[in-house]
Amino acid sequence: MGKPLRDLAGQRFGFLVALRLGEKQRKTNGAWWLCRCDCGCEKHLSGKDLVDGKIMSCGCQQRTLTFLAGPGTHGMRGSRTYRIWQAMLTRCRNPNVSCAKDYSGRGISVCERWHEFENFLADMGEAPKKHSIDRINNDGNYEPGNCRWATRHQQASNTRANIFIEFQGLRLTRSEWERRLGLGRTTIRSRLRNGLTIAEALKPLEARDAR
Repeated sequence: MGKPLRDLAGQRFGFLVALRLGEKQRKTNGAWWLCRCDCGCEKHLSGKDLVDGKIMSCGCQQRTLTFLAGPGTHGMRGSRTYRIWQAMLTRCRNPNVSCAKDYSGRGISVCERWHEFENFLADMGEAPKKHSIDRINNDGNYEPGNCRWATRHQQASNTRANIFIEFQGLRLTRSEWERRLGLGRTTIRSRLRNGLTIAEALKPLEARDAR
């Protein structure tokens, strides 16, 4: 017996929604599905390509980019900025990707304006080298005002697992405070567990020794 058919009806894959099982379009293995794109176009597409994230639209997104790029140019398809934009849409709109629970599963979405690459590019600009997109508020959506280009270190300091401490108008993670004050790792945590106030826990070692 073959593998049971995976029901994709009603599921979203990027700009596409699978409607019903369709007719196979080529002599290849696997099921094909009739899908409707957000632009209104309906097309039969490979179920495997949908699940793997290889297809995200009927082709309208590439046509848009080609038009915007003008004659004689290839646009930004394939550029690092384009791939970041595409990955952003995938993790928020494809429930089958492994990271979906941390994005669409938590209600994180991409604002309607950024469904089109040219708007995303206009708001964010091209991705600087060694930077990727980061949501300033991890519980907020991908939208202007809540996103920035950030280094890996900046992103690591901006996760839900981090503990932030606000003192004298400055909000930093516990590890950032320790680096800033020249304290050892876990020093602030130990001080707070011992009942010290935030002001006392954030004193550099020399200030505490001088008491």
